[in-house]
Amino acid sequence: MVVLSKWKEFEISKVFPKISVKKFSSIPEEEGDIPFISSTSLNNGVSTYSNECSYEGKCITVSTNGNCFDCFYHEGKIALSNDVEILVNPNLNESNALFICTILNKEQFKWNYGRKPKNDKVFETVIRLPQTEDGKPNWKYMTEYVNEIENRERESGRIIKDSLVTSNKNPLSFNTTNWKPFILSELFDIKYGVNLELSKCNEEVQEINFVARTAENNGISSKVERINNILPQDAGLISVAGGGSVLSTFYQDEPFYSGRDLYTLRAKKNIDKYAKLFIITLIKREKYKYSYGRQANKTLPNIEIKLPVIKDGSPDYEFMSNYIRALPFGDRI
Repeated sequence: MVVLSKWKEFEISKVFPKISVKKFSSIPEEEGDIPFISSTSLNNGVSTYSNECSYEGKCITVSTNGNCFDCFYHEGKIALSNDVEILVNPNLNESNALFICTILNKEQFKWNYGRKPKNDKVFETVIRLPQTEDGKPNWKYMTEYVNEIENRERESGRIIKDSLVTSNKNPLSFNTTNWKPFILSELFDIKYGVNLELSKCNEEVQEINFVARTAENNGISSKVERINNILPQDAGLISVAGGGSVLSTFYQDEPFYSGRDLYTLRAKKNIDKYAKLFIITLIKREKYKYSYGRQANKTLPNIEIKLPVIKDGSPDYEFMSNYIRALPFGDRI
């Protein structure tokens, strides 16, 4: 988790003092085996190869022409065009360089064809970086942060590969002719969430999911420290945004805190998560009726959805559960 309050502004020259290197005003006439770095945004900045060397070692290059502030990490020998600055620091490695390149690339909006970062403007640029307790760039944090992402991506790749296999080949069919309308308050006890402000929670200790009004990431905007005297809401509830991204609706399989305009739905009957996922899909179909200016804080209990029913006219939760389970990849839920 990135905690921006721990970051500090640094002028680039204070992190990467300018060094004197040989640069070239044109592409090499004779091609060699040393990467020639120009202002191209492709191929890690390499436009051709040269026989001459500008610098050897670990560095970041920053373009000052063309697509200004394209930044790339290099190791070994490189040759530089006049349209490139070089950033060197003994703490630089591939991981923290990727972190810093991402920060530097966000400076691109300041520059264009008529306004280029020439004449040391790259080194005068101020960026925000994580800092140590003594106020220096936190190289260790940047390295570990990128390494963690790479490890997570590798693990995700394995998980994704496994999750692309399903034994479900024959989803259930249904006919909605005999479905019956229900309002949500008939099916659920609807309550307003704990209404916490994320800015007042401690995000450095990641214990409890914080569910907000977002439509992304199952509604989870962060993880926060458990708060004394405030119990998290139970796992197994449905969360619904009454404001913000209205009717963003999710099944929460872990205990959670919630922010403003966030409601919880507790089923009045003992139904499993698959039946809840079925109902969540139908609630989300009502999103088109709402917007930032038309929220669901007051109307949520009266939202009407149609559900399959059994002979006595009550919801057929067993069918709903079986339907979700039988969907392709339903066996992966």
